[in-house]
Amino acid sequence: MRRTSLLIALVLAAILGFSQQVETARFERGRWGDGSAFHFESFQKDGGLVVYATDKTDEDNNRLWDFIRLDTSLYEMRSDLIPLPGKMSLLGSGSSRQWAAFVFVGDTRHRSDSVPLAVVTYHRTDQSYATFFDVLPDRSTPLSVAVLNSTLMLAVNSKDGKGFLTQYNLDSHVQRTITPMMDDDMVLFQFSAIPDRQRFVLAARGFVEKRYRYTAFFVYTENGTLLQTHRFDNGENAALGRMCFGFDDSGQLVVYATLERERNKKVDVEGVTRDFDRMAVGVTWVKFASSGTLSKTFLFKNLPNIDKALTASDRLKVKEELLKMQRGKKKEKGEITFQFLSPRLVDFGGNHVFVAEAFQPLFHTETRMDYYGYYRAYPMYYTVFDGYDFFSEILMAFDDEGELLWHQAVRFENDLSDELFAHAFEAVAHDELVVVSPRRNVLRYEVFDVDGASLLDQHSLTMDYLHADDSFEDEYDMGVIHWFGDRFLVHGCQIVRNPTLRVTRRGVYYVQKVEYE
Repeated sequence: MRRTSLLIALVLAAILGFSQQVETARFERGRWGDGSAFHFESFQKDGGLVVYATDKTDEDNNRLWDFIRLDTSLYEMRSDLIPLPGKMSLLGSGSSRQWAAFVFVGDTRHRSDSVPLAVVTYHRTDQSYATFFDVLPDRSTPLSVAVLNSTLMLAVNSKDGKGFLTQYNLDSHVQRTITPMMDDDMVLFQFSAIPDRQRFVLAARGFVEKRYRYTAFFVYTENGTLLQTHRFDNGENAALGRMCFGFDDSGQLVVYATLERERNKKVDVEGVTRDFDRMAVGVTWVKFASSGTLSKTFLFKNLPNIDKALTASDRLKVKEELLKMQRGKKKEKGEITFQFLSPRLVDFGGNHVFVAEAFQPLFHTETRMDYYGYYRAYPMYYTVFDGYDFFSEILMAFDDEGELLWHQAVRFENDLSDELFAHAFEAVAHDELVVVSPRRNVLRYEVFDVDGASLLDQHSLTMDYLHADDSFEDEYDMGVIHWFGDRFLVHGCQIVRNPTLRVTRRGVYYVQKVEYE
């Protein structure tokens, strides 16, 4: 009895200790444009850089972008206005110990237009900026940006089905193009930098007669030297979907990917990378070892209690199908599917936790009466998009040999959003895995130990505002990233009211630090 009481006391102490929150800083700027015009690039323990489009232009009608250097208390250290041609949007960014680079893409009204690029670099030691411009071939589609040390890589899909990498040396400003060698049509699908291994990893989908047949993987060094090339063929009615990458102790590539059902029909290779409509039925672990390719697949239908990650309506459908199968009225179908945003990989307790956010688009049907002549009326039905519902997050922990050790599901009730973006994030803090998600100026979180056991059911903490009398009215594009250690950054757009200020209602971009102890 004494041992049990002591255990309960320790658990309560751990929960109370963890849930103490210290709000130390909040950064705000007046909101102009949309949420995509605001970005935070983390420098870990050295603070970060806020980049956003102001409402100002120079004499040449170039948009002025503000680059604001912040310390770890989100205190503004300096601000630099950099002009960029109008209607440019931030494609992506990356940083290393010495450099930060931001790639902007110009607006192309016609598919035949070439794609203008602007690259802004920031030298973290000299605190100096440089801007250079480039043009991609017509009908090109920039995919993603990655930075390793002094190398910036931009992955680009082209109109002829032959994607390429554009490499920029940030020290010398020398540029070159790297074209992965493939015999078939190829669509670059995912591209990432792995800083711990000083490697770039490129995944490309191979198409044979406009049918997706396999995924090719290319591993490059910082200077663009090709180290590894691998191929993973699609199975029968199954293919790799969204994925993330790692390496084993010997430097061999390991891939964690959703498994999607393929209908084996012809597709237009353009726009494949933006297709988030496919349904995942499981997760596949692939290791390209020196002895050969190893793979293991884990279907969602075989995971215990996975139904708690489903929406209420989908859980009901699964139960109805199960009852029909038990009564012999229906043959076993057995598929549980999720629609995922890009997955993430977290190293935790010596294992690798694959995390993916599940979402679904919601629609409703409206009816409008149209009239033909004076007396005849007929109904017109049309579908209205309500938004994306990000309803749960699935976590699956693998060991080095691809064995599934545990899985969990976290449900966050989010407001509908018009755009696809991450609504939650995960990080290791104090030897525990923390899953956090903000909503309406409240931070919600759950905590797990190395064995996947829940240490803390979902809790919520109200975040402070900039001024004492501020109150919440509305929010847009609210997200969270892990900064460093036990610190997170909540960011987004808010409308805040304060009757004591001259401007009682303000729209702001904001970044807010949240620290757990």
